[in-house]
Amino acid sequence: MLYGAGELAVSIRLASLGIVLFPFYTDVALLPPALVGGAIALGRIWDGLNDPVIGWLSDRTRTRFGRRRPYFVSMILPLAIAYAAIWAPPVGDSSTVFWYLVGALFFFDVFFGFYSTPYLALGAELSIDYAERARIVSTRAVFHNLGLLVGGGGFLALAVAAGGGREGYRIVGAALAVVMLIGGLTAFFGTREPEMPRDAERGSFRLFLRDLLAALRQRSFRIILIGSAILITGSSINQAFAVYVFRDAFGVGAEAPLMIALYLLAATISFPGWAAAATRFGKNLAFGVCILLSIVFLSLSPVIDASWPQWVFLAFILVSGLSVGGFVLPVAIVADVFDEDELESGRRREGAYFGVWTLVMKLGSAVGIALAGVLLPYLGYVPGAAQQTPETISMLKLAWGPVPALFLLAAFLVVRRFPLSRERHLEIQAALRARREGTTQA
Repeated sequence: MLYGAGELAVSIRLASLGIVLFPFYTDVALLPPALVGGAIALGRIWDGLNDPVIGWLSDRTRTRFGRRRPYFVSMILPLAIAYAAIWAPPVGDSSTVFWYLVGALFFFDVFFGFYSTPYLALGAELSIDYAERARIVSTRAVFHNLGLLVGGGGFLALAVAAGGGREGYRIVGAALAVVMLIGGLTAFFGTREPEMPRDAERGSFRLFLRDLLAALRQRSFRIILIGSAILITGSSINQAFAVYVFRDAFGVGAEAPLMIALYLLAATISFPGWAAAATRFGKNLAFGVCILLSIVFLSLSPVIDASWPQWVFLAFILVSGLSVGGFVLPVAIVADVFDEDELESGRRREGAYFGVWTLVMKLGSAVGIALAGVLLPYLGYVPGAAQQTPETISMLKLAWGPVPALFLLAAFLVVRRFPLSRERHLEIQAALRARREGTTQA
């Protein structure tokens, strides 16, 4: 639970930058959509490029607090300050606002990378048990969705309550920065790091580069990496259009925060079920089923109409939220891949691997955000208009649902080839235990 609190910084960032930042800068700060998408994409790419090196550094870090936790306590304060700055842009022309956003994201993403990569790596190290890893991920996912709730629908509702406009967003951004700070400090003071093999201390930067290439050559890691990157690209497109679709197409502008909250609440409730399914049937199978269910609901979005009875719309949101709880499973799947890598290489290198993981995930997110920024003007969207045209509304629905569904379908076709089953992982762990016991006795 205390480790999971650190996820608040990750998920608030994910939700607010994925759902709120785009409409804030287009409709409030009045920055053209293509420039907003470009600035966010540049930030994600810069952030991702740092992650492999950050992972390598955390693998080699040795302090009395461990090798991951020192980054929590040293990065969370500047991260929170930079986050608050994102929501306080100056009043000026498009060029001024664009470069301010690029600069704010530049500093924020540097601090975030030094926080999030060691944080994720520690989660993979807290347990070597197949089922317990699923439970750890599920517990962290509760905080993840709490952060999504606060950083997404909660941010929008609180900004309106704080007066709306620039001032409302600035106040809420500063408040959420404090929440992120508390979450990061809780994870630092509330966790202890397990003892790691002494081999983890050795290694040059040249060896690190060789390890990265070896990771990309490992079939299990490559499959889950590519599949998850495709999925997050589609999900980023979906998130970027969410506010526009809920407000302009579904006619629930004032109720949009409530709808987003209901969706995330349903996903949170579903976590224990998805964790149980992952333990019983295997994580990769449960993940594949989750993707298929999400494809179904996203594909149905064009038929949703503002004239629907509210209870029907609420039921649709609730059931679709229940279907996405399994999206937290890839992190637990990657932790199992590390065991396979240790059996083959004799080394533990979670930081380096998670550096590659977060790099590719952020590149996928950058592509999704950039595509949304380019597409929005071509859909006919008019920023600040009281009502969009019927043609624009139809195009927004397609961009929010069926287009991301195509990405999810591609992701499913990739991850269904994942070779590391639950049974195979148990065999790997048995072999690792035998090796460690033999080493200890020797």
